[in-house]
Amino acid sequence: MHRHPLINTPREGSIQGVYRPAVFLACLFTTVITVISLSSCGSKSDSADASLSNHSAPPDAKLIKVSEKVAKQIDIQHESIQKRSVAIPLHVTGKIEPDLGKEVDVTSRINGRVKKILVAPGQEVKRGQILAMLDSQEISELQAELLEARAKRDIALAHEERERMVYNELLVRPKNLIEAQTQYDAAKVQKELAETEFRRQEGLYKEKISAQKDYLAAKATSATNNANYEQARIAYEREKNLFKNKAMLRKELQLAEAETAKEQQHYNTLKQRLDFLGADPSMLAGVLKSGQISGLVRIIAPVHGVVSHHDVAVGEVVHPDKSIFKVTDLSSVVVKADLPEVDISRVKMGGKVKVHVSSYPGEVFLATVSFISENVMPDTRTVAVRARLDNHERKFKLQMFAEIDLEGAEREFLACPKSAIQEMEGKPVVFVRKEGGYEVRHIKTGVDAEKFVEVLSGLESGDEVVTQGSLMLRTELTYKH
Repeated sequence: MHRHPLINTPREGSIQGVYRPAVFLACLFTTVITVISLSSCGSKSDSADASLSNHSAPPDAKLIKVSEKVAKQIDIQHESIQKRSVAIPLHVTGKIEPDLGKEVDVTSRINGRVKKILVAPGQEVKRGQILAMLDSQEISELQAELLEARAKRDIALAHEERERMVYNELLVRPKNLIEAQTQYDAAKVQKELAETEFRRQEGLYKEKISAQKDYLAAKATSATNNANYEQARIAYEREKNLFKNKAMLRKELQLAEAETAKEQQHYNTLKQRLDFLGADPSMLAGVLKSGQISGLVRIIAPVHGVVSHHDVAVGEVVHPDKSIFKVTDLSSVVVKADLPEVDISRVKMGGKVKVHVSSYPGEVFLATVSFISENVMPDTRTVAVRARLDNHERKFKLQMFAEIDLEGAEREFLACPKSAIQEMEGKPVVFVRKEGGYEVRHIKTGVDAEKFVEVLSGLESGDEVVTQGSLMLRTELTYKH
């Protein structure tokens, strides 16, 4: 039974190897439809036209004969070779790194011994989650100082309350003012009595009724009482002025309030310092309630992310300068690459670039340029560029290699569509439309663009090459040879 050459499986050793089942079935379906269609005509000449190969040709023939009618029926398509202005992409190799500011070293703010570790490498953590617990002598000392500060604050509060009660009592019954007024009233009475006695003795003395000594004694007593009265009046006026100025009465109370505020501030500062160092608030409340000191301190996650580094063991002594954990937010990553300075104009902040990684062949990821360095590396004459990638699906791993495709400047050259190029014996070939069939041409290629390849030799402008159906023609040529 004769098998049609267009549906024959290529020999082992062909460049393309084993074809995909879908392509093979498509070829088979197309060929079968063609054969059935041509057979229904019943004409010998039509049957002759249906033959896609000339079996009388020598094995090394370069021309595959296909009639125009058959080429149309199997939908062979062509495209003319011509010079085109094509953008040449620039391929830059880089690697996946954490996004800027999304990788945080977690350290202890104090010296301490690890009591418990609550996370494992690779574990997702949330901001504020406890990673480990330490036992610290510094925390114990601060807790003891906090208890002492609370006691001093309570004493100051009691003193302030007492001074406030005294002040309130003074407002109701001002003791000093009352005493000054009493002394003033008594001095006034004594002054008036002494003046009356002096005037009486003075009259008697003038009439030669009383003795001189009685007159002089009355005069001295009057002068003394006048002096006492003036002193009592001044004291009374002073107390009245003081009472009117309430701030003077508040002096002792204000001093007590200031002392209380100072002790309260010291107490609050110690609590804030303990919180800053990682002391558990609930544990601290227990210390204040019971008076029993506990030196435990928490190591907490500062951001959401994954524990990407874990360098601590239970019982180990840690210090503030030692990195215990590293938490990395992997919701987005960056591709870092070094771009030649001559090509720096090809990228701009916020621009899109295409990224390829070998772990996902055939997939293209779009990244946004998030950083362009202001410095050129003097040794390599390159500029560091970073492009941000969304990584919510966690496809990208840190330090994974990647390639960035940058859109290049346009360049004019003789261009051949990529869909027209096949491989035979490791070399690129195309099928050029000729009268009565298709001629195989070995070509030499240059730069590779997205849809076109530069042709250095083997083709000329105006040549028509097969873009759809070239795989079938290559199969036919392989079958013949």
